[in-house]
Order: sequence, then C-alpha cells, then structure tokens
Amino acid sequence: MIISENHFGKENCVAYCDVLIRRNYEVINADEHFYHFVEKLVGINFLDIVHQDNLKDFKMAFETLKPGENCRMLILLRNGIGEYYWTDMVIYNNGKILSGENVIEVRCYFLSAVESRYLMALDNVNKYRTILSTYRNYLFDYNSYTDMFTIYLYRGNQCNAPIKGTLEQFRERMLRILRSDSERKEFATFYNYLKNGSNMFSCMVYLPLDEHNDELYKFKVNGDSLFSINKTSVVAGYLETVDGCVSDVIPYYATSEAVDSATGLLNKRACMEYTKSVIASKDDKIHYMIMFDVDNFKSINDTYGHLFGDEVLSKIAGIINANLNGRGIAGRFGGDEFYIFTNNIKDEEDLRILLTTMRKELQYAFDSRIEDFGVTLSVGVSLFPKDGTDYEELFRKADKCLYLAKEKGRNRFIIYNESKHGSLENNSRHIHKILDLSDHSEYMSGVVSDIILELVSRGKDAIDDVANNILEQFEIDGLRIYNDNSELIYSCGEYKRMPDMTNILNDKAFLSRYNKNNSMSIGIVSSVEAWHKELYNELSDSNIMAFISAWFEFKYRRYYFFYDVFNHKSRWNDYDRNFVLIISKIIASVL
Repeated sequence: MIISENHFGKENCVAYCDVLIRRNYEVINADEHFYHFVEKLVGINFLDIVHQDNLKDFKMAFETLKPGENCRMLILLRNGIGEYYWTDMVIYNNGKILSGENVIEVRCYFLSAVESRYLMALDNVNKYRTILSTYRNYLFDYNSYTDMFTIYLYRGNQCNAPIKGTLEQFRERMLRILRSDSERKEFATFYNYLKNGSNMFSCMVYLPLDEHNDELYKFKVNGDSLFSINKTSVVAGYLETVDGCVSDVIPYYATSEAVDSATGLLNKRACMEYTKSVIASKDDKIHYMIMFDVDNFKSINDTYGHLFGDEVLSKIAGIINANLNGRGIAGRFGGDEFYIFTNNIKDEEDLRILLTTMRKELQYAFDSRIEDFGVTLSVGVSLFPKDGTDYEELFRKADKCLYLAKEKGRNRFIIYNESKHGSLENNSRHIHKILDLSDHSEYMSGVVSDIILELVSRGKDAIDDVANNILEQFEIDGLRIYNDNSELIYSCGEYKRMPDMTNILNDKAFLSRYNKNNSMSIGIVSSVEAWHKELYNELSDSNIMAFISAWFEFKYRRYYFFYDVFNHKSRWNDYDRNFVLIISKIIASVL
C-alpha cells in the first residue's frame, strides 16, 4: 500500500471533492475534482476506493445516518493509480432525493494537499503583507458571510485596522454622521456595491478613519468581488484620498517612516503613538504591554562581532512577527530593546504560550552557534487596563518587571502582579527593596505561604502551577523529581537534555554528599568532577551550572528533588535554600 504525501505536480491530485452516493454505494454524481482523482467517469462504487481498514467504520456511519444528520471521520481513499490519501470526510444525509431515491452527500478534504496549500498560502500571505506594507492607500474588505467590514493598512508587515465591525453597524453610524443628502447618496451606492458583491466598481464616498472620531475624509473607492469555496462573496479594494494629501489622513505609526530599517518592526515613536491611540479609543479589550531585552547582548557583540549581533536582532524580529501573527504590533526601541502591544491575546494563558514559544525558538535558533551562553530574553509585562490606564503607567510597570527579570537571573518573563510585586510607582525603590536580604526573606515568606496553601488545597493538581511559580521566584531554570527506582516522575523547564541518573541516585559516593537535612547545594557544577565524574558529565552535557537537591521519604517511597540553573551562576542565599526545601517536602507529601 502506498500512502502518498507528495501532491503537487500530479494531475490527479485535488484538495477536496464532492460526491453523491446511492444507498448501494454507487457514485451517481460528483465534481470534476473527484473524477480526476479516481481517473474514471462511470461505474464507480465508492467502497472500491475506501481502504479496507476503514471499510467497517465507513459503512456503519453511512448506513446508520438519519435524515438531517452528518458525521465526520478520517478515511484513506485510493486514487486511480493505486495511491492512498488521508481524507477528512464529512458525510451528510440532507434528505436529498434523486429519481425518487434518497442519496448521501460526501465531501472529502485531502489532508496532505490541504496542508501543502495552507503552507503555500501562508508564504503568499507573508509575501503580500510585505508588498502591502509599501502601499500608501488604505484597503478595505467585506465578507458577506460574517457581515464584517474592515478598513485597514499594513506597515512593517503589521496590520492596522482603524475601522472593523459589521457592515450594518457601520451603515447605522454613517447615516448618523453624514452631513448632506448627497453624501448619504454616495454612501448608499458604496454600501450596495458591498452588499451585492459587485464586480469592478468605482465610486466616491466620505468615510471616517477612526472608531471613535467622526471626522470624514473623501475617498475614491476602487473595488472588486471574489468568491470563496462555499460561494461566500468577499469584496475588496482600496481607498484613494481626494481632499488633502495622504499624510494628513494616515497617522505616523502607519507610514513608512515609522519602520525600523534594521528589523522591519515599528520604531519607538510609532509604538508609543499607536499604544496611546488604542488606549484613547477605549475599546473594552485587554491589551498586554511587553518589554524585553536580549540577555548578554553586549557580550554577544564583543565575542561574535556586530554582524552576528545584527543577525540576532533580525532573527528576533522574524520570530516576533511569526508568533504574534497580526495579534498586535511589535517594535524596536533601540539597541536590543523590543516592544509588543497586543490586541487579540485573550488571557494570561495565551500570553504565556506566546512568550514561551518565542523564547524557545530564539534559544534553539542559535544553540549550535554559541558555545559560551545561549541567546535568551528577559521579559516584563503589564496589562491594560488592570495595571494602568495610560501609556506611562503601563510602561513603568512593564519596564520594572523587565528589570526584575534580569535581576532574578535572566531568561525568564515576569508578568506584573500587584500582590507579588507591589506598587512600582516610586521608580526602582521597590525592586531594590526586594533584593535587600532581610526584606527579601519577608517577601519570599509570603510567596512560600501561598505555594503551600495551593498544595494543601489542591494536592497533586497544583504541582504544575507550583513548579512554574518556583522557577519564576527562585531564579531556577529547571525542576526534576525522581522516585527511589531512579525514574524521572516529573520535570519542568527547558532542558537541553535530561540527565541520566540511573546509576547515580543510589550510588554511595553521591548519597554521602547529602547533609543531615538530606539536602545539598552545588553552586558551581565543575566542583562535582572531583568526587563524581559520571554526575559531572551528565550535568555538563545537560548545560546545568548549579543545583539544589534534597530527598524525602513518604509512605515508604523516597523522592529526589533537583532544582537546576542553566547558563548563569546561582544567586541563592540561605533563605532561598530553606524555602525550596520546605516546598519540596510538601510536594513529596502529595505525590
């Protein structure tokens, strides 16, 4: 059996097809795509092209489907030259009658072809975003299925949409703000072109360019209509300004001058103006302000040269654009300082996924090219409107969280939380207070109390949240937990590779290093080589530079905990070590 993955360049390859099938499985009608696929026009029994492993499931679904029902399944189908293709098949019993007989409708999406075409379309999207970023006129589109009307433009591969909503809502607004009967008549013409899905049209119309500002600008509209697979019309076109120059209409952040030449991202002024305009619009959405720096960027420049440093900055810009994917704007403030202001990140979980993905992609992008240290990011985040209702307040809090991320060991993100970080109004006073030893102890006592309460109330279900909190609060990059059979039962963190502890945990030379409290702290991993060569090799190969370890016994089982540091020296004090051991003991009790 040949299961094909290569679809392009083959004449009998399709992305989808529609088929009508009698109850005896005879194909009575199909579209051109299906006939190309099977390379036959008559005498087709659908069961003949279904793979034998899928026959039973297909027949059961086909024969038990009641009128008005549909079902979906993954099925292998054979083409005319004997190759099998995975399809996402939807079977409909819509009550269709042909020649007095009930027939079943089937639509098949060929997964490899859909994936390939999606990737090609994504490449085209990125290409056209770049092209559109050089275009000075506003663009518009209208989708008749969703009734969504949008006016937008691209700058630096990023979309700015000052007008977005249903066409009916926009029509009601226009009828309210248009000033004369002639203006209303012009708008009615434009509106009808959109609703009717008209082809190759042109007209004059007055339109606003802000959701919250009713100032009108005169445009010449040029548009056309296209149709999607499901016959939905999409009308698209561009707006040419008639009165005044384009720069009078387009805000600075949407001009070519707003783009940073080195990275293609927005510059600092553009980011500030865009953020302030969004805040002023009072759009009732949440927005994250994200500040981040490249860790050790000066050392990267000094060690590998400025050309390599420029490559790092360019790579970061590409990673940001690819992952942000139109859900906000991104900019470079200068040097190695970057900025994001989100529009469509709905909650903190999505934010954490975005930041983690960007950090991982950057780290792996240069992993094989930098030996001394990885390319990592320190990130600070604030949330509008929860953490502030103006640009300056949000920036101050995000910037201080960035500072705290660097102080806590770099390569991490810190999201502002009033209960954890307190007020940061008085510049850096609070940050330095946290870093003072006695005050640090008091602060961490509260953190540990919260963690313990979480473990006691939620038990084992809390371990993931607790582990991530430990990594964030204690300058730790990874956590490993083993049982007394040397089996890894839990891990958290971005390990280069996981150390093999099979022959180590029960070794006398290793166990002898635990103190009377069953703990050990290794500040420099190179010191391990003198007393345990195998452990040293495992830790070095895993890029672990320091660790705290402890073991505890509960219910006749022993658990070994390892808190690891990568790429930087440890900054633990006695308070931190004791707090970590207390938390470990509670975790062991709920495992």
